[in-house]
Amino acid sequence: MSTDHRPTTTEIQRLSRRDAYGPDFPEIHEGINPADVRANERILARIRRRDESSPFEDIRVWRLSPLGVELSATELASQYEKGLSIDLELTLSGQRTLFEGLVVDVVEARDNLRIIGVRLSRKVLAATPGLDRRTAERWICSDEFLPTCVAPTPGRFDDFMYFQVRDISAEGVLLSCSLRNKFLIPGMKLTLTTVFPMAQVVQLDVELVRVGIAGFAGRDRLVIGTRFRSMNEYARSILGQYLLQFGNAETLDELRKVGLAPKSVSIGVDFYNLKTEDDYRSVLELRHLAHSFDGNLKEGSTPEDLADINDARSRIVIGKYKGRTVATARVRFNDLDEPMEHEAYVDWPKTLPRRDQIVEVSRVATHPAFRRNDLLAALFRYSYMNLIQSNRPWVVISCLDHMVGFYEKVGFTHTGLRHTEPLWKDDRVLNIMIVNTLELILGRGVNPFYWNLMWREVADYLSAESVVHPTGIDKVRLTAYRTFGPLSAMILQAMKALRPRERKLDKFR
Repeated sequence: MSTDHRPTTTEIQRLSRRDAYGPDFPEIHEGINPADVRANERILARIRRRDESSPFEDIRVWRLSPLGVELSATELASQYEKGLSIDLELTLSGQRTLFEGLVVDVVEARDNLRIIGVRLSRKVLAATPGLDRRTAERWICSDEFLPTCVAPTPGRFDDFMYFQVRDISAEGVLLSCSLRNKFLIPGMKLTLTTVFPMAQVVQLDVELVRVGIAGFAGRDRLVIGTRFRSMNEYARSILGQYLLQFGNAETLDELRKVGLAPKSVSIGVDFYNLKTEDDYRSVLELRHLAHSFDGNLKEGSTPEDLADINDARSRIVIGKYKGRTVATARVRFNDLDEPMEHEAYVDWPKTLPRRDQIVEVSRVATHPAFRRNDLLAALFRYSYMNLIQSNRPWVVISCLDHMVGFYEKVGFTHTGLRHTEPLWKDDRVLNIMIVNTLELILGRGVNPFYWNLMWREVADYLSAESVVHPTGIDKVRLTAYRTFGPLSAMILQAMKALRPRERKLDKFR
């Protein structure tokens, strides 16, 4: 009969001696169960009184949580009484952090051992003023689409910590995680592999600034304020893209001002044909806002002045960002015996295409706070996708003098016709331009950069659906144009990085 005895859980705890020397310090850890620190783990500490002239002394870390630390000592403990202010240096997995701390209690244990409970406070050495709080504007993440992060646990082999991002600013992110992550202390540096809802993955190098506890969905979790140590342009654009689509950012401009310009605005904009009276009122307000901002309208004009009979005869395209109208255009399909909108201002030459072969696009407007991105291109793509399938090959638009060069690069040709509008200032002259949509999509006479920016996606879709049928030379041209794609993206990013116009938007909001 075997006399081997398997120790019980209680006996194992007694053998570990933690029950003898492990008093509770709820005022230090606030409900977090601190982690035991073994002698062979790479967690070191040095302590001194709050006196710059006194040297640091080595002391053993007994237990650790993000909010406090328990230190064990024999003779050294007598120097640190309850209520004493101290400086503490913690080294965890090679990362050294300096703290100011307060001795909350000193508990006598057997074998002349004392446990010193220390509540961790702010760092002694701050790299910049205002370390504990981010002063930059922050945006709240949607509870339904929280970005997630993972990082290796410092000092632990093959162990990882998982986080959710709660808010974002240009300076850092606010994270939440399980209370089981005991080794998160201010000053620690982490590399977060961050996954966003649209499947983008970004590495974020952060420093932990503060740690606390907060409730989410009825459960207590650690909340960690962080500061970015460095961040590349790709990471900034992904953060901006997420905030524009899923955060509470109101405009593109507010993100652009802090260096978080997204790659695409149009992804977060829903386009459709106008349906309700409320939509129509928002279209009139946007027209007035856009043209007032550009200084086109005469003094005293109102949004209602920008409505006319052509609205009732047209399809009105509307683009909304989080319920806010940010883009619009008017699309009119003419009959052969019905005068075009432009014929109210000019005589239409017989040398130009017939009315029933033309689609007129007018009253184009974009919100000033959403410009210098791909919003206008997306508005055109949505509008022209319907035009191409209407079997009307020609599109007619009118634009101001400073936009003629842009439309020529996009593929339009100047008709030589010009006119003014009653509501516009006398020096605002509109130029009537025309383009064949099939030639536009196939890149004939279009600048390669602008073709990639505006028409490439449409061309790829219509070719795949056999709506357009490129000839051999068309295929060669489009293959060559596609090689400009990466350069076009770089140029677009450079355009977005240009300094915004100094003009204030406040009075136009």
